Amino acid sequence: MKNKKLVIAIIIVVVLALVAVLVFTLTGGPEEQLVYVVSFGYVCNEYVTTGAYDGHPLVFIQNQTMFAYAGQQYLTLLDDRLRNVPEGMARAATMIDDRVQFNSVTVRRGTAYVDLVGDGLFGSSLEESLLISQIVSSLVVSFDEIERVQFLIDGRATDTLMGHVDVSAPFERGIYVTGLE
Repeated sequence: MKNKKLVIAIIIVVVLALVAVLVFTLTGGPEEQLVYVVSFGYVCNEYVTTGAYDGHPLVFIQNQTMFAYAGQQYLTLLDDRLRNVPEGMARAATMIDDRVQFNSVTVRRGTAYVDLVGDGLFGSSLEESLLISQIVSSLVVSFDEIERVQFLIDGRATDTLMGHVDVSAPFERGIYVTGLE
C-alpha cells in the first residue's frame, strides 16, 4: 500500500512537471526584463532649498542602464528610478514623493500620457513646475519614441496638477529647459 501511494505521488509530480514545461513552451516562458539606456532628471537640492542657485534647477545623470519589462519602462523610470535619488547624489532631490502616485504611463503617436492619481496631489507652484520638468525632461531625453508629455489626472485631461501651472496641452520640454530635450 505504501509503495502504491509513493508511485501515485511520483506520477502526479511528473505530470505536473510536464504540464509546467508545456505551459512555458507555449507561452515563451517567463517574461524577461529588457535593458534600457536612460537619463534621470533630478531637481537641484540647493535650488529647492535656497532658490538662489547659479546653475540649472535640474541635475541629469545621463546614459544609465535600467532594467524593465517591455511596456513598463516608462513607469519604471518615473515611479522607481526618479522617485529614489541614488546614494551619493547630495546635490539631487526629487519632486516625486508620496504625494505623487502614478496610475499609468502610455505612449501613442509620440505622446506620453502620464496619468497621475488626483487624491493627495498638492504643492506649491515651484514644486509643480519642478515636478513637470523632472518628468517631461526625463521621458523626452530617455526615449526616442517620446516627443511630448501630456498629463492626466485619474484618466482625464486636466488644466493643472496642483493648481498653478497650465497642463492642458502637451509639453515638448520641461518648464526649466535643460538643453538635452
